[in-house]
Amino acid sequence: MKRFMARKCWNISLQLNMAAAAQLQSLKEEATCSICLEYFTEPVSVECGHAFCLSCITQCWEALEANFPCPQCRETSQSKTLRPYRQLGNVVEIARQLHLPNTTPQEENLCREHEEKLKLFCEDDQRPICVICRESKGHRAHTVLPIPEAAQEYKDKLYSQMEHLKKELKQMQEWGEEESRKASELEGNIMKQRENILSTFEHLKQFLEKEKQQLLSRLEKEQEEKMKKIQEKLTRLEKQQSTHRSLITELERKCQQQDVDLLKVRGNQKPIELAQQSTHRGLIPEMEQRYQQQDRDLLKKHFLQKWIGDT
Repeated sequence: MKRFMARKCWNISLQLNMAAAAQLQSLKEEATCSICLEYFTEPVSVECGHAFCLSCITQCWEALEANFPCPQCRETSQSKTLRPYRQLGNVVEIARQLHLPNTTPQEENLCREHEEKLKLFCEDDQRPICVICRESKGHRAHTVLPIPEAAQEYKDKLYSQMEHLKKELKQMQEWGEEESRKASELEGNIMKQRENILSTFEHLKQFLEKEKQQLLSRLEKEQEEKMKKIQEKLTRLEKQQSTHRSLITELERKCQQQDVDLLKVRGNQKPIELAQQSTHRGLIPEMEQRYQQQDRDLLKKHFLQKWIGDT
């Protein structure tokens, strides 16, 4: 009788726990974002009323410029209107603090067929069984171990796999450290090469700048020297031109004198000789010869006109 009452109480407790679990599961679903399937983070609502995480809906609409669809009902809106859903945020915080009642341990610890405690483990079927199941035809020929022994055997396998994974993890970490060391060395070498390149080009820049200044200075000096020579020649030429103008004026004045006065020259010299003596000695040879010839032609022309007039 006591055993029957205990089972009945257990069934009632199980039903209550299952009902509470269903309600809490429903609450969890209401507090879960339909995009990331996790509890809402900064919940916001769209125009249709559905709620999503701010980051989820922002990422979902990131590439869109118009016609923003609701990820849940596909209703579109013309603008990215997101309203903060503070009440839902409070519900999410409450749901985070609640836990579903754990009803599975008792279910798993009792055999569903015989309602006896599960004490054995069937190696062939790979599931826990009770003592009554062990004597049934279905398990009589199977290898059966006590649950602690089977669990320990399974734990040994898990520990073995764990040790193997730890060794692989350690090797991976060593490889990672080696690659990190190579990356550091590579970064250091690249930095040194970069500094060498910058230093080399900086020296080259300074050298080219120095050469440029020297060439420009040399060119400027050469220009000054040539300009000085040209200016000296121009000055000398101006003086020669002034002398020639004076000489021309003097010759024109003499040509306008009377014949007798024209022939009465100092030292009884001919006018052409006077013109030659008055010529500046620093004239350019070609110009001097040309002007002397012009003077001779001028005097010849004057005397020829005079002789024709007298006859």
